[in-house]
Amino acid sequence: MAFAIMGAIALVSVPTLNGLFDLKNRAAAKEIVQTYTWLLDEAALRNVSFRMVYNLDQQTWKVEAGDPSTMVFSNPEDREKFDEELEDAMSRFTKRELEEGAAQEIEDKKGRFSGLEGLDVGFDIAKTLPDGSQFAFVYTPQYEEGGKLPTKEGPPEDPEEQSIAYTYVFPDGTAEHTVVRIETADDPEEGWTIEVLPISGAIKMTEELIDPDKSLDWIPDEGPQIR
Repeated sequence: MAFAIMGAIALVSVPTLNGLFDLKNRAAAKEIVQTYTWLLDEAALRNVSFRMVYNLDQQTWKVEAGDPSTMVFSNPEDREKFDEELEDAMSRFTKRELEEGAAQEIEDKKGRFSGLEGLDVGFDIAKTLPDGSQFAFVYTPQYEEGGKLPTKEGPPEDPEEQSIAYTYVFPDGTAEHTVVRIETADDPEEGWTIEVLPISGAIKMTEELIDPDKSLDWIPDEGPQIR
C-alpha cells in the first residue's frame, strides 16, 4: 500500500514540476522580450546603440550601450574579415604609439560598448536564468549556421573562452535579426523562443522551436519587377 501511495505521488509531482519549469522559462523569456521592447524605444530617444550580451555558459544576459554608428555584419565571413583587417592595421603601431592614442581612429571602428552607467536606467547588472533553465542557442547572422551554442564540455575556466553572443539594437529603431531559445536543462523540448525581426524590430515569443535559418524564408530573394 505504501509503495502504491508513493507511486501515485510521483505521478502527480512530475507534471507539477514540469509546469514549474515551464513557468520559469516563460518568465525569463518574457523579461527578455520586455527588455528588447525598451531598447528599441530608448535607442532612438538616446541616439545610442545597445547590445544584449548573452553568456551561454553562465546562463546570464545583460545590456550594454555603445556608439550609434556601431557596425554589424550579415554573415560570419564578413565579420571575420573585418576583424582581421583591424588587427593587421593595429599591428603596424608600436606599443608606445598605441598608448599615446595614435590608433584611436582604428580602435573606434571596433565599436566600444560599456555598462549603462550614467544612462539612468532600471537595470545595469547581469541577469541570470532561473535554476533548471538554460540557453539552447542565440542566433544572429553574424554567427555560423544554427547560431552560438553553449560550450559542449561545460563552462571554461578562462572567462575569455566562454561562449558569448551579442545582438544589437540601433538608434533608428531597428534591430539585428535575433533568435534566442531558453529551455529546461533536463528536457530540451520544453522551452520558449524569442525572435526579434530585422528592420521592423517586431518581437515574437513562442513555445515552438524556431529554426533561425528558415525563419525568414517568407522574404523573397528578389524584389518585385516594376513594369
